[in-house]
Amino acid sequence: MSRAHGRRPGAGVRLRRGVAALACACGSILAASLPATASPTPVPNPSVSAEPVLPVAVTLTRLRPFAPQPGQTLELDGSLRNVSAAPVDDLQLHLVLSRSKVGSRGEFDGYAATPDGPPPADAVALPTATATVPRPSLPPAGSEPFHLAVKVDDLHLPQAWQVYEFAITVTGTAPAGLGTLGRLRSFLPWAPVGVPGVGKPTQLAWVWPLVDRPHRNGGGWTDDGLASAFATGGRLDNLLRAAQAAQSQQPPPVPKPKHRRGHRRPAPPPPPRPTISPVPVTWAIDPMLVEDAALMERGYRVGAGAAARPGHGQTAARAWLAGLKTATSGAEVLALPYADPDVTAAVKSGLTTEVQVAATTGQKLLGQALRATPLPYSWPPDGFIDQRALDAMFATGITTVVLDSAAVPYLNGEPSETPGAHTTIHARDGNPDALLADHVLTATVDAGAFDRAQGPLDIQRVLSELLMIQAEQPFDQRSFVIAPGRRWNPAPAYAATLLAASGQVPWIQPVPLSTVAATPADTRVERGQLTYPASERQRQLSRNYLDSVRALKHKVDALAAILPPDDGQANAYHSAVLRLLSSAWRNDPATARGRRASLLTEVTHTMSQVYIASHEGSLVTLTSHSGTVPVTVANDLDTPVRVEVRIDRTPHLQVRGGGVTQTIPPHRRVPVDVRAAAQTSGVFPLTVRLYTPGPEGERYGDSVQLFVKSTAYGTTALLITGGATAVLLLAVALRLGRRAVSARRHPAA
Repeated sequence: MSRAHGRRPGAGVRLRRGVAALACACGSILAASLPATASPTPVPNPSVSAEPVLPVAVTLTRLRPFAPQPGQTLELDGSLRNVSAAPVDDLQLHLVLSRSKVGSRGEFDGYAATPDGPPPADAVALPTATATVPRPSLPPAGSEPFHLAVKVDDLHLPQAWQVYEFAITVTGTAPAGLGTLGRLRSFLPWAPVGVPGVGKPTQLAWVWPLVDRPHRNGGGWTDDGLASAFATGGRLDNLLRAAQAAQSQQPPPVPKPKHRRGHRRPAPPPPPRPTISPVPVTWAIDPMLVEDAALMERGYRVGAGAAARPGHGQTAARAWLAGLKTATSGAEVLALPYADPDVTAAVKSGLTTEVQVAATTGQKLLGQALRATPLPYSWPPDGFIDQRALDAMFATGITTVVLDSAAVPYLNGEPSETPGAHTTIHARDGNPDALLADHVLTATVDAGAFDRAQGPLDIQRVLSELLMIQAEQPFDQRSFVIAPGRRWNPAPAYAATLLAASGQVPWIQPVPLSTVAATPADTRVERGQLTYPASERQRQLSRNYLDSVRALKHKVDALAAILPPDDGQANAYHSAVLRLLSSAWRNDPATARGRRASLLTEVTHTMSQVYIASHEGSLVTLTSHSGTVPVTVANDLDTPVRVEVRIDRTPHLQVRGGGVTQTIPPHRRVPVDVRAAAQTSGVFPLTVRLYTPGPEGERYGDSVQLFVKSTAYGTTALLITGGATAVLLLAVALRLGRRAVSARRHPAA
């Protein structure tokens, strides 16, 4: 019967009825009956075993405290949302808790995989839990907050560190009838302070990334995106503040005991003090980001030419950079290669030198900017690298690499107990240390940043899973690493709470990354060779794109070869090429191609300012068999250049004067003497080219073809003419001799 027009009991009455009925019911019967009333909506296809979507979505916004202690109250806040097309009524909340601990990490991950799944099989109701829902009826798309509270002492948990499963179930009336309309399940970490025999806390190191995408090309700033990222409430500002707060958090001061006159009764023991300790993060910083902030601090313009406009991030960049220097003072810093290149893809495409230059440049630049000595560690994109790229990084002085734990998989399946993060891998020139960021924990942290509604649930899962790991081997202290995605964008509260909470629970000991590297390598499990999965190969920068970057880099090298050493323009172009290798372009290949095309145009235009000024196709006439061919080299740049003029060989001309390095002052044209000697008469082509200095100089710019006209006789013609003249002279001499002889004879007669 529809109750749409009838008078319903008040929300408080209905909740009291639900809690009372729940208290009277047997916990095991309730737990067994909950899956049976999973959804009031019938399954249209009986052959499909998948459970239909429940009409009410349950979201947890806060659970406090993270590590409940005896004498405290466990409180859960969240919201209910009707995701169906029909209204739901008589909503009631129930809190159930498993009576047995989570037995293995596999069981833990299986339970966490489906947050809206049925409660644990051994779950029992908590009759003393109180629930508050202001409006127990929801129209389609309607939502309502809720509050659940229960005294920790009413949970009757043993004095041991364990993880328990709990669930929030929502019952009510839908068009299909009365049943379970929504569910949410999570974990309750139980670690009472002061209990003997619980073992040692688990060491946890955070790799905290401060990385962005390139915002500059060769000629200047392409956008002003960093201004908002550095500003208060921006992504980079939130990450910096969250880590700063966690690094400096301290336990509250011990309250002074109150003394009363005439009061002889002994004071009750004080409640257990919360465990609060600083969280020393290891800052993973792209040096390009620090360089950008310093350039913005001095003032900058966005765009090119007449369209350039002043940037708006000068003040924000100054404040952010000052905060970074304060936060990293005395802390560990991991310098990423400049612009965070896609290491494996670049090395595979023949850009190994550029990757190594980015690594050494990054170490130097960040050390100077922050006045710190960066760790000799490498952290490739996504924590994956192949053997060839690892060898290239190892050659730059890297001793330790931070990898995803899936990059060095187990050989004999998942072990029963989670190994520590420190292991050893093989390289061509040695065996570097590897610090493996836990794949599951890191993925959970990233998921909470991607889906903000899941943030509180994922924080609870991370803390609980670390307690689950501690309970595997409570007396064998192990170390673990969490490395969130390098460009993640978490909600400010999520990042701050997640990081600070790891220093507020007794089963976690926050440590810097070097502490994990100092622990003995975990050799209890056998791992395979370094693995670079196919999923990473599909995500990396394409081979065609990197080939085009390599061709552009060849042009930049040619320009740098004719400029003075450490020329600012050449260095700017080299840095721009490194920015084209950034792993940020994995998710934006179209912008990457546009940046490369723009830089190619700019470099080509700059190179064209040094050229052969002689006009193409000019005709030079030699007045004799040899002469001077005028060749002029122009330099329209603001700096002097050094080039070499070379003349192509030709069988009809002998050329001298090429092959000499010429220094051309800025904005000058310098003639080069080229002597040509013709072997025969005619018009002959003469090709003039510019080369970079040095015995292995390479061609620079476009060649110019001139034409040389010669009217002089060649050697053969001269020989023929000379021979004919000699014969003629001989004939004349013979005739004259005969006449002289004949004249002498006639007088004698």
